[in-house]
Formats: sequence, C-alpha cells, structure tokens
Amino acid sequence: MAKVIKFPKKEPKPRVIKGYRMSFYTEEEIDLALLCINTYGWRQIGYTRNTLSKVDPLYIKDCLIRGYNSDLLSYPARKLINKIIDGMETIEVKAN
Repeated sequence: MAKVIKFPKKEPKPRVIKGYRMSFYTEEEIDLALLCINTYGWRQIGYTRNTLSKVDPLYIKDCLIRGYNSDLLSYPARKLINKIIDGMETIEVKAN
C-alpha cells in the first residue's frame, strides 16, 4: 500500500479593512449620489461635486439606501443605486 502524505494546511492571513472606495463612472451616478446625500443626509446640506470626494463612502451608501427605500425615485434610479452600491470596494491590508 502507498503512504498518504499529509500536507500542512495554509491558513489565510486575516485582513483588516482600512476603508472603502466608491467609484462613479457616469454623470448620472454622480448626480444621483448628490441628490441622495443632500436629500437624506443629516450631517451637512449643500454637498457639491467638489466635496463629494471627501465624503465617507459608508455615509453615501446609507443615503443611497434611504433614497432607494423612498417613493421619490423611479425604477431606473433605483437600478442605478444598486449599481453604485455593488461597485463599492473595501480597502484591505494584511494583519501583522
């Protein structure tokens, strides 16, 4: 009979989430994000295209979800919100 060789299992190193990244690819996505932030946001009123890059992506996501659950937006806008949220990425670093 042959001997079975046991290989050591490699445990993947844990990763720490350092932050999130949200990308906007069209003008409609930017406009919709600004609409939701200025309508459903609670921190500040008057976000613009210039200040959008400085806003926390989790805050934008929360405002987009609030807009999605409202009756204010149409079906194509809700579909675009799903596209924006699905494109959100986590920035991970290896734990030491």
